[in-house]
Amino acid sequence: MTAHLEFQSYLNICDNSWFVQGEICTIYIKMDVLQIILVVFMAGALGAVVIGVIAMAVNGKLNKNHSNKLMRLRVLFQAIAVLVFVIIIWLSRN
Repeated sequence: MTAHLEFQSYLNICDNSWFVQGEICTIYIKMDVLQIILVVFMAGALGAVVIGVIAMAVNGKLNKNHSNKLMRLRVLFQAIAVLVFVIIIWLSRN
């Protein structure tokens, strides 16, 4: 319900149109998309860590074959999440 109300308020800022016409509207829409992307990559990093820890605890074939790949994937997801976070902060200040 809250997301629906927030979406309506963004449309009101954009003169009740579906098209982004002003600079303020562009920043709000970019922030929403960037926040979703941030959460996705944070969840991906968490998932890679959890799978890696479970694989280490079980000490099976998955750990021997894929532990290095999982850690690289975690680092990649964390780097992208930090980059998106920096972009969100930069957009909120401008």
